[in-house]
Amino acid sequence: MDELRLIKKIQRNGDRAAADELVQCYYDEIYGFVRKQVSNADIAIELTQEIFISMLRTIGFYDMKRGAGFRTWMYRIAANKVVDWFRSRAYHAMTKTISLDEVEPIDEADFTRQFENRDFTEKICVFLGGLPPDTQKIFRLHIFGGYTFSEIAGIEGLPEGSVKSKYYRLIKLIRKEFADYG
Repeated sequence: MDELRLIKKIQRNGDRAAADELVQCYYDEIYGFVRKQVSNADIAIELTQEIFISMLRTIGFYDMKRGAGFRTWMYRIAANKVVDWFRSRAYHAMTKTISLDEVEPIDEADFTRQFENRDFTEKICVFLGGLPPDTQKIFRLHIFGGYTFSEIAGIEGLPEGSVKSKYYRLIKLIRKEFADYG
């Protein structure tokens, strides 16, 4: 696939076949990113569709010569849509506000093992929904998208140290919040 060729066709004349091909190229990857965070497959499909609709509506603003690559741009849209979805739900009313200064060190390997548990993942995602969007995006891009801190820094336009700091503070907060989780 020559994604730049497809993007140009879509931007120049709204080429439907090029749009379909571009969506097909990224659909499974973006759906997987969303599905890891949303427990309901139907909601994950709906969100994925919203992500691609948003991409197609805004592709005219995507500049191939500047900024991040197309895949990174897609993940930025996806992370924003997932954050918006969790923030729009009643989930945030169920979460408690906790000061980020009241956290303790964690064993990150243990946290990763717990995160593989689907129920635990769902509870984390609900909890994340009540946090600031920038913090959510960093976590979601790193954990669910597999992006490095350096890549996230580029996506979000933040210094890498700030990204790491926010991420590790959030990990400590999550660990504290879910300390009693089996």
